[in-house]
Amino acid sequence: MKFVASKYINKFTIAIFVFVIWIVFIDDNSIIFQYQLNKEINKNEATKDYYINEIKKEKQELKDLQNEQKLEKYAREKLLMKKPDEDVYLIDTKTTK
Repeated sequence: MKFVASKYINKFTIAIFVFVIWIVFIDDNSIIFQYQLNKEINKNEATKDYYINEIKKEKQELKDLQNEQKLEKYAREKLLMKKPDEDVYLIDTKTTK
């Protein structure tokens, strides 16, 4: 009787071992593949959060540019525009040694 039980245990052990190997490595939806997909999802969500914050900043900047004074300040500082009778001097604050 003991010989019969050990014979079935070996068959079941081999079947379970093959099943685990199949699930972990071979299957199209293997555990390794699922882990890689989850890692990519996390990376994409972080990128999504970054771009959402950038869109909020740009919307706020666009709202600020509706004001005439802020629009002029933006044009002078960022685009280096000037009025016809003005001179623009750029001062480099970086010191190179």
